[in-house]
Formats: sequence, C-alpha cells, structure tokens
Amino acid sequence: MKMLAKVWEFTKAPVYKRLDHVPNPLKIKIVLSLLQWGIIMGVTVGIFNQWLIGLLKIDLGEHAIDKFLENYSIVPLFFMAVIFAPAVEEILFRGPLIWFKNKKYFKFILYASVLLFAAVHMTNFEMSREVYYIAPLLVAPQLILGVFLGYIRVKLGLGWSICLHAMYNGVLITPILLYNFLNFPLP
Repeated sequence: MKMLAKVWEFTKAPVYKRLDHVPNPLKIKIVLSLLQWGIIMGVTVGIFNQWLIGLLKIDLGEHAIDKFLENYSIVPLFFMAVIFAPAVEEILFRGPLIWFKNKKYFKFILYASVLLFAAVHMTNFEMSREVYYIAPLLVAPQLILGVFLGYIRVKLGLGWSICLHAMYNGVLITPILLYNFLNFPLP
C-alpha cells in the first residue's frame, strides 16, 4: 500500500525527479510491487468489465489477440506482446518525458502520455457505438498501467519501465498462449 500511496502522490503533482541513489535490489522491489498492483487492479477491472458487458449485452467483436492467434503462431505473438510492443510503446509514450522534465507543464505532458497510451489500446477492439460508450472502462487497465509506467520512467528510468511493461504483458498473455497451445489440435 505504501507504493500505491507514493504513486498517488506523484500522480497528483508529478515532478521529474529520479531516484538515482536507490540500489538495484530496491528498484526491483519497486517494479515488482507495481507489477503486482497492476495485475490485481487490471484483472479486477477486467472482471468488472466482463460482468458489465454481459449485463448490457454489448458485443465487443473480435479482440486483437484473437486476430493475432488466427494469423501467427505462439512464438511470434509472445515476442510481439512481451518484447517488441513494450519497448516501442515505452520509447514512444514515456521516452519523451525527459524532454519536458524541467518544464512547468510537465504534469500535463505526463497525463497526456497516459491518456494516449490508453487510447492506442482502443485499437484492440472493433469500434462501435457501444464500444465508444464504455471506452474509459475498456482501457482502465491501461490507464492504471500508464500511471505506473510513468512513475517508473520518471523515478527509475526508461529501461525499468520497459521491464515493467514487458513483465505485465508476459503475465497476462502467457496463460492465453498456453491455453491456445494446449488446445491446438495436432495433425
């Protein structure tokens, strides 16, 4: 809970101030703590979303992961989700934060990076009027993760935010890939 309180305080008044004096074992502990909270919060929001979508009878269409599973094998999909996407997204969304570190409007740039990160993940869904209505709920896990990644980027550095992002994606996608691998009919 202390970690969430620190992230909350940072989010309310973000300042680009690194924790360079922190030893690597403590950095790992911080990253793993936010990974744990990100998974807990993301899965909780996901379960709530599934309940609400069922209750409202909303058809989200085919998810991007389903489309990837139809067209690619498990290894390229794992590489894309756990290595390529985290590196590219962190470089695009949180890498530029350093350019604004001494600006009085830094917090707005950070907030924009979180919102853009979440908005890009709307492309995982087939767009319809119903999807637009519940868009904030659908991307709530990415909003939460975006805040955590922004915190790690500022406090520990870009490499650490890439690691957190990769671990988050890995924890979430590995069961899906294993399920598909184990249920794939062999010739």
